[in-house]
Amino acid sequence: MPLIYAGLGIMLAVPFAADAVFPLGTAVWIAYFLPVVLAYLAPRPVVPPVVAALATLLTIVGFTLAPAGIDPALAILNRSIAILAVWILALTGALFIRSRIAVRHQEWLQTGQVGLARAVGGEQPLDTLGDNALKFLADYLGAQAGAIFVRDGEIFRRRGTYGVPAQANVPDTILGGDGMLGQAIADKRSFVLTTVPDDYLYYGTALGQAKPATLIVTTTEADETVNAVIELGLPAGDPAPALELLERVGAQLGVAIRSAKYRARLRELLEETQQQAEELQAQSEELRANNDELETQSRQLQDAAARLELQQSELEQTNAQLEEQTRQLQMQRDDLERAQTALQAQAGDLESASRYKSEFLANMSHELRTPLNSLLIMARLLAENRAGNLTAEQVRHAETIETSGNDLLTLINDILDISKIEAGKLELQPRQVRVAPVLDKLRALFAPAAEAKGIGFRIDLDAGVPGLFETDPQRLEQVLKNFLSNAIKFTAKGEVSLTASTDAAGRIAFTVRDTGVGIPAEHQQAIFEAFRQADGTISRKYGGTGLGLSISRELARLLGGEVAVESVVGEGSAFTLFLPTSFDAAAPVPTLRAEPVRPLPSNPKPGRRRAVEAAEDDREHLSGDARVILIVEDDPVFAAILRDVAHELGFQALIAGTADEGALMARQYLPHAVILDMNLPDHTGLSVLDRIKRDVRTRHIPVHVVSVDDDSQAALSGGAIGYLFKPVKRDQLIDMLEGLEAKMAQRMRRVLVVEDDAQQAESVRLLLASREVETVEAHSAAECVELLARETFDCMVLDLNLPDASGLDLLERLSHDESVGFPPVIVYTGRDLGHDEELRLRRYSKSIIVKGAKSPERLLDEVTLFLHQVVGELPEPQQQLIAKSLGRDAALEGRQILVVEDDIRNVYALTSIFEPHGVKVRIARNGKEALTALDESARGVADPVDLVLMDVMMPEMDGLTATRELRGQSWGKTMPVIALTAKAMARDQQECLDAGANDYLAKPLDVDKLLSLVRVWMPR
Repeated sequence: MPLIYAGLGIMLAVPFAADAVFPLGTAVWIAYFLPVVLAYLAPRPVVPPVVAALATLLTIVGFTLAPAGIDPALAILNRSIAILAVWILALTGALFIRSRIAVRHQEWLQTGQVGLARAVGGEQPLDTLGDNALKFLADYLGAQAGAIFVRDGEIFRRRGTYGVPAQANVPDTILGGDGMLGQAIADKRSFVLTTVPDDYLYYGTALGQAKPATLIVTTTEADETVNAVIELGLPAGDPAPALELLERVGAQLGVAIRSAKYRARLRELLEETQQQAEELQAQSEELRANNDELETQSRQLQDAAARLELQQSELEQTNAQLEEQTRQLQMQRDDLERAQTALQAQAGDLESASRYKSEFLANMSHELRTPLNSLLIMARLLAENRAGNLTAEQVRHAETIETSGNDLLTLINDILDISKIEAGKLELQPRQVRVAPVLDKLRALFAPAAEAKGIGFRIDLDAGVPGLFETDPQRLEQVLKNFLSNAIKFTAKGEVSLTASTDAAGRIAFTVRDTGVGIPAEHQQAIFEAFRQADGTISRKYGGTGLGLSISRELARLLGGEVAVESVVGEGSAFTLFLPTSFDAAAPVPTLRAEPVRPLPSNPKPGRRRAVEAAEDDREHLSGDARVILIVEDDPVFAAILRDVAHELGFQALIAGTADEGALMARQYLPHAVILDMNLPDHTGLSVLDRIKRDVRTRHIPVHVVSVDDDSQAALSGGAIGYLFKPVKRDQLIDMLEGLEAKMAQRMRRVLVVEDDAQQAESVRLLLASREVETVEAHSAAECVELLARETFDCMVLDLNLPDASGLDLLERLSHDESVGFPPVIVYTGRDLGHDEELRLRRYSKSIIVKGAKSPERLLDEVTLFLHQVVGELPEPQQQLIAKSLGRDAALEGRQILVVEDDIRNVYALTSIFEPHGVKVRIARNGKEALTALDESARGVADPVDLVLMDVMMPEMDGLTATRELRGQSWGKTMPVIALTAKAMARDQQECLDAGANDYLAKPLDVDKLLSLVRVWMPR
């Protein structure tokens, strides 16, 4: 329409301008006919007369402006005729437009009638018909909300709504004369409301609700009776067309509703008739069967009467015998009742004893872990030597104290394993396990010990053993380690061997043979009982608690297998673990109740130190321009292999045998790449990876993991560029080193930013901008897939809210589409993620970093981690942002933590941890004091508390009760609470969370983990 009006203006202006140039008498005024005719296309009838009026005015003004020409009287006559013709055309155009509007209106009404007939056509149930009719009318009239009520006797029942929220106050039934709808029913008329009350019909979405501008209430009739009433909410505008359409279709819709009610009634009558026929037939058959049965019973009664007469005499003879037997049975019953009472008493005693033992073990765990907690923490603080006032020997003493404490903790865990097994609370984590890596790991662990003792050590793998089978690898290794350690301990000369084979039933058999002292036949079953040993005297030659074999037998049964032993005194023993190739979680296991399987933790235990000489490296021959690779590997043979392969490709190699040495050498030598093993003697390789990636001087170094353990998810998400499983072929090692070489040579990194908001995408580009980073933007999921199919990227920053698909759906598509690349992903979104959403994200990629809120320094930190950028070469603002992200202790500066702990040693230890980080520590000795302190903070009497560390077992009021009380207060609903407990049973964590704790940490406390949890839950 704006184009038509612009054209009219131009067509009026052109002849007017020409009138001022051409002399009087030129028929310029004929051009005014064109805009009048063009006005026929306008939507309103008034437009042609308006154009004619403007043409008349311009014609008169043009007469005065035109240069001299013909006689003015003749010119006036000509222009008068032109003006008359213009007005005739204008009036004709107005009538034409009015007629066109009327025709379109009639077509619109007829289209609405036809569409409604289609919507309600066919044999539809009443509810479906009401919904379809209401939906069509709402769509056709542009209604925002609506409701339809159909007559049901004397009331009108709601049969459908449109656009109305579930919680809206819409009645289910109405009566004639009740409100505006009832009045419309009573008067058989329609109403239009242009002023809608606030509490009247409204429509809504998930984001809010609003009321319509206009309401129309109309009725439908059939047989001169109102059978339905419709209420529609329309936006602002003329309601007359909608009202006219509703009045036209009222009778049509009324007939359809009447037909639907007739069909429903006929269907009910038909079903009722069928049901009655079935009941009559069933009753007829039942009567026939009863008659047959009565006849049979009559014959049987006659036969029975004869037999009864015969039996009467026999019964009289046996009565005396039965009376005697009755007396004997009564005596036996009394004896059974007394025996049952005794058994119930014994069962109660056994249950009490079992409960007392479980409580004793739990309390013993607390009493042992509480002093052990402070011992380990203080030993850790002394070993760190923060003040620098301890000698090297004193630091070693502190480290020895910590090591001994950890050994004591291992013994406590063995005792608790027994209690978990007996209580049926031992957790299983079955998965597919490769046999060969398990055997290689055991060889690496026990070969040095056997060599140091001067005995042979051999591991054999039969050809018929499957490469993969399903079991819990941690529990499998626990059993085999126990067998091997016992074999080495009890063998003075000869050899120890581990053989993997299959038995006749298809099970895998792991057999540990030794040439040791052997076990007498009478003791071969006793050694599997808890705290029992073949030699349990005070003069015994070999130490131990006697728990290992008992735990091993129960673990084997829990895994669906069994343990067998063969032994001859003086010749040696053979312990065999039989396991099925497929774990059956539903199979019954005697005396055990396995809890639901949980995922394995990504923190494999350190391996044992190897008593062999370390491999030589190139640290004494490093040249200034050499490409250096740091090999962190405790196996000297494999480290030498990696070193030789590195030499072949032109690298110089450094070798570290422990995690601490590896982290230190990474900072000292700044190698170009690192090859890392996970199973190191002192710490897991994840600690090396974490220390490398948290140091701004080394975080750019690419790290490739080569390990027996399957910990790829944690390693890749921590910044590793690849993961290989042992045993590794030479070709794989060469490919790995060539990949590291390519990563070193790569200077330009490419980042794909998937963000629908162009301004946000520009902000991310500016944040990541540097000389070695190219940023490419994609504003939709389709554009992202197209770029990934065409180009290669080192990293992708993804927003979850995209215009054509959600980020979750995009990740799922990329994970299944092998035709496109799938680089490491950083989810960068402004909305909080739910638990289910986070699980879905982590399922699609092992290197996804989930963000809870937009944080520029964290985003820059994660991107530079994936791109392996040198922090020192970044622009100064980016270096400051990364330093801010890595310096997380800034989040603890000036905060106040309430430590609720009754043991003064633990209080002192926790205070020593937090005060160096700028934290103000406040102490409460039990739950009551904690609630009082928090109440004082809430009332402003004392400084506010930011976080609570709550011990569980305390006098007067325990931590669980205190947490429940805290959550019941208005000021305690959002207070972060971390539960600290010395109990290690599986149910304890759930009890803490059910009580209201935000998180849970078992004693002895890990300092780094404690600080991490405090940072996570500390309010921002």
